[in-house]
Amino acid sequence: MSSLSRRTFLQGTAALPLSVWLSRYAFAQSAPLVRYDIASPQGADMLATYANAMRAMLLRPETDPLSWLWQWYTHFVNGSTTKAAEITRIWAGATTPQSSLANEMWNTCQSHSGQNTNHFLPWHRMFVFFFEQIIREVSGRADFTLPYWDYTSTDPLKRGILPIQFRSPNDPVFGVLYRSDRTSLANTGQRIDKAQPTDQMDISATMATASYTTVGTVLGFCRSIDANIHGRIHVLVGTAKNMGAVPYAARDPLFWVHHSTIDRLWASWNANGGANPTTGTWLNTPFVFADRTGTRVSGKLKDFFDTLALGYQYDSLWLPPPPPPPPQQQQPTPKKKSIAAQVAALMVSKPERVAASSAMASLGASATTLPVRRIATAKQTSAVLGLAPATSTQRTYLVVKNLHTWKQPEVLYHVYLTPNKGAINRNTYVGAIQFFDAEFHDHGTGHGMDEALGENFFSFDVTDLLRRYERSGAVQRDSLNVTFVPGGKPRADAGSMVATVELVRQ
Repeated sequence: MSSLSRRTFLQGTAALPLSVWLSRYAFAQSAPLVRYDIASPQGADMLATYANAMRAMLLRPETDPLSWLWQWYTHFVNGSTTKAAEITRIWAGATTPQSSLANEMWNTCQSHSGQNTNHFLPWHRMFVFFFEQIIREVSGRADFTLPYWDYTSTDPLKRGILPIQFRSPNDPVFGVLYRSDRTSLANTGQRIDKAQPTDQMDISATMATASYTTVGTVLGFCRSIDANIHGRIHVLVGTAKNMGAVPYAARDPLFWVHHSTIDRLWASWNANGGANPTTGTWLNTPFVFADRTGTRVSGKLKDFFDTLALGYQYDSLWLPPPPPPPPQQQQPTPKKKSIAAQVAALMVSKPERVAASSAMASLGASATTLPVRRIATAKQTSAVLGLAPATSTQRTYLVVKNLHTWKQPEVLYHVYLTPNKGAINRNTYVGAIQFFDAEFHDHGTGHGMDEALGENFFSFDVTDLLRRYERSGAVQRDSLNVTFVPGGKPRADAGSMVATVELVRQ
């Protein structure tokens, strides 16, 4: 193992291309290394190495790319300041190779800062990959791999439950992984979604997504996993000064095993037939990182689509649950379209707005109801607003977008779609939204208030729900109600808002 103390901090001013770096520095093993479930003996062993390395990283100077603060700031800097102010503070206004590298690296989680949401998966894979390399350097353990927290496990002892190593403040090894500013459910070993109306660990809809990218109003896999299970974990675990807010999330050691899980789910989606994009200028977007030796490495997003090419794999992948046996005398189930055929159909489909709200929804501690009314030019095709004829291949989506909040509300908001006098219950439940990447963020300067805002786009397929209303005889041609219910007690000063609510056929 080389050490920063024994080699030049930066290898020239140009970043080393990833292909060259992989052949020279990345790994020397003949077979891919394996990332393990934290609950396995191998995963627990890796987690102990991680904890000890973290303890050492916390002692490193802030000017060192191998320090904990540097890695935290690569995701996003402290929310009470700015990147420029922190670089000035740490380097006392001087320009050095390290300060220049920090300027390139910090605040580069662009998918949560208003840039292309397709960056989310490959950028975080890149981030975790180089972080894993740094843990190998700091620990001196060349075979280290970052374990993952399997919160979607079907095992009730694991599903949605924080691993005990992260909630043991007095443990001599794992105590460094504890954070007091997580939610009480997380730190007491209860299911983090215990207070929610439905199972928030369910990822079946996301894993069934056909396209990587969003097409019209149909969420692609990348945005779906970001907006749903990824964001829900952040909010259900963290607070406004921890995992629950973008500027503080990577300070918590739990962040890294969470993103190892997200990476595993992406690898699982690929293994189950999901195809990564091959075209688009965004694929060539470069990012610079520092490796375990201090070498600047430049990689393009498209370089991070294959875990085996990067030298690692997972001990197991997520598999869809087997379908229930069909009832006797049931008609044969129509053959499902291939993933390629589903994507092709999406690409030629055209979204059709059929209803919209006329006002913004201000969310608070109680339920907020907002009517969506038929757009005058929209074609009415059934007794229920937005529903296409049964013979149509169109689906109907409830689209919720343009979310903003002054402070993280620290709760999920649950969405219901009902007739005008309909009840709020499991039968009218649509899904959950969260404000993880929707916080107005002035970084203490009063400028750039939208710097940390992401796309904030949620889309829920409500076709089957509307079909049930049609079968029940409900006539709702002109309006339906959308209700937002907090899944807990939100911060009183959050000021959470939803600007746009629509029904769209596609």
